Amino acid sequence: MRHKRSWFCILLSLFLMFLTLDTLVAQQAQAVRNATLENGLEVFVVENHVVPLVTVCIAFRGGAIAHSPETAGLFHLYEHMMFNGNDKYPTKDAFSAALNRMGTTSWNGATGREYINYFISVPSEKLTDAIDFWAHAVMNPTLDARVLENEKQVVLNEIRGYHSDPSQIALNGLESRMFRDFPWRKNIDGPESNITRANVTALRDIQKTYYVPSNMALLIGGDTSLEEVVKLANESFGSWARAPEPLLAEPPHGPIPDGIRLVTSEDQFYRGIAQVEFRWRGPDVTRQTYDTYISDVLLFLLSSPSGPFKSEIMRKVYGLYDAEYIDFVYPTSRDGGNYIFATLMLVQRPAEEEPVLQRVENLKSVVLDEFALIAKDPSAYFGGDEALEEAKTKLVDQNIYALESSGSFVTDTLTFWWSTAGTEYFFDYEENCRKVSWEDISSLIERYLAGESNPNVATLVRLRTSTLNSDPRMDAKISELGYSRLTAQNAFWWQKQ
Repeated sequence: MRHKRSWFCILLSLFLMFLTLDTLVAQQAQAVRNATLENGLEVFVVENHVVPLVTVCIAFRGGAIAHSPETAGLFHLYEHMMFNGNDKYPTKDAFSAALNRMGTTSWNGATGREYINYFISVPSEKLTDAIDFWAHAVMNPTLDARVLENEKQVVLNEIRGYHSDPSQIALNGLESRMFRDFPWRKNIDGPESNITRANVTALRDIQKTYYVPSNMALLIGGDTSLEEVVKLANESFGSWARAPEPLLAEPPHGPIPDGIRLVTSEDQFYRGIAQVEFRWRGPDVTRQTYDTYISDVLLFLLSSPSGPFKSEIMRKVYGLYDAEYIDFVYPTSRDGGNYIFATLMLVQRPAEEEPVLQRVENLKSVVLDEFALIAKDPSAYFGGDEALEEAKTKLVDQNIYALESSGSFVTDTLTFWWSTAGTEYFFDYEENCRKVSWEDISSLIERYLAGESNPNVATLVRLRTSTLNSDPRMDAKISELGYSRLTAQNAFWWQKQ
């Protein structure tokens, strides 16, 4: 009797667990509500009435994705100018004073590769003021020529720091070669010369083209409701005339060119460590949409440090740092999606061990062979349908956990999905991930990573300068294996490469 009761309790607990999960998923779908104003401006609300606070975020599609060679860097400059006055708050001091009067607890703005966003957090009783505040900032910025000259110097100082940062040098050097047709669409800061030459006319062009209601979202998290926000949004933004939605990410990036192998030497890099990165061209979310769902499920299948993928790589390749430091990621992108395999390799005795670049090439072969093995029978490789369903559940859980903070959810998660993939993609995400099959995963790997089409792979190796110089065979191996040295003088798209 006692034995039967214990099994009943276990079954009941499992039933309640899955019931709770389904309830949470349903709650998540209800937690994010949206509407669209007549002028095309999209409104999102994530309600959270625990504390009387709201985070008011505005977002625009743009940033690097909208760059041309001549305008690269100007979206970042425009972001700075937004904080320098408008028709209601004509100076930076007046702008800051308005923030203080609202009791702003936090505020910021950021320019990314595929969106620009700004946000403030205020007591919920100040919601009307906060929405009105952003309406004046985006609809009628001052863009004063004298202020612009001062702000240019601030931006120039920032981007000079980027251009001397070893991580930025490595990233830009790799991506400017991977996406060589339109490399400026992967670079936020642009060349200094673009900032120096910038004028009010160029910024007004950005305003008229990209800072328009059909290219904007108002995202609010906290102690409010969709009905209240729509009413206030119509009062503040309703008179803003509809304008054409700007064209983004056209034409698309092509395949990754063959033969990209890069090595950097950095004075302050980790001692005795090589950072290794392999990249493949991946799907663009608005073009190969279903492939992005498959990609996300695959990532979770590969992610466990004790799972078969990382365990096999560790077993087959000598000298990797740790399974925890093997990563395979797909950053969902509207423009130039790519897969990234990254790991750390121990380099203890550079002159005595097998040359590190040869070890990197051997690692690449092992990774490609492992993907080919997965593609043959992913179900057998990962352990059957249970593993597939577990990966999908982790995706669902990830979105649920993100909702714990409505403020950060709207400024980060929701802004990202709206700008990069679109509203429908966000709301249909879990349903489409649930559809992914083993056949889908096999097909994805064969088309993008290790199939008969033999997709090109770009390679980046980062080393400490003393580690690189300790191996007398390094120059010969660089030449033999087709590597190129990456430096601050040849990394960026506007430099000779």
